[in-house]
Amino acid sequence: MKLCYLLLLSVPALVLAQTQTQEQNYDDYPDPNFVVELQTEPTEPGPLDCREEQYPCTRLYSVHQPCKQCLNSICFYSLRRVYVINKEICVRTVCAHEELLRADLCRDQFSRCGVVAVSGQCGAMGGSCAKSCGSC
Repeated sequence: MKLCYLLLLSVPALVLAQTQTQEQNYDDYPDPNFVVELQTEPTEPGPLDCREEQYPCTRLYSVHQPCKQCLNSICFYSLRRVYVINKEICVRTVCAHEELLRADLCRDQFSRCGVVAVSGQCGAMGGSCAKSCGSC
């Protein structure tokens, strides 16, 4: 019986000694030397995937042009409004991530164009889809 008491009294001491020898692992505190390198997926373009694109931008201006009118020896000037068409080549910066966002928005707004394209009925809806999203 004394042996049982002695055994019961020594169990907590053995358990305490065993837990003190185990290494304490605190997962709550990150390692200060740990460095995370973030990588984007190769399918997703980054913000630096941009290019300059040229496109025709025709603008219509109205200007006042002096006009000389003579009647016999008396001349007078009037200002007439004249419309001038200015054909220019403009440049815009197009980024790949913005194109993807625009394509997603277009797909959401004009979902019938995708359905028509899959079903092979582009002839019927091709014009309206081309105006809205590019092509059927």
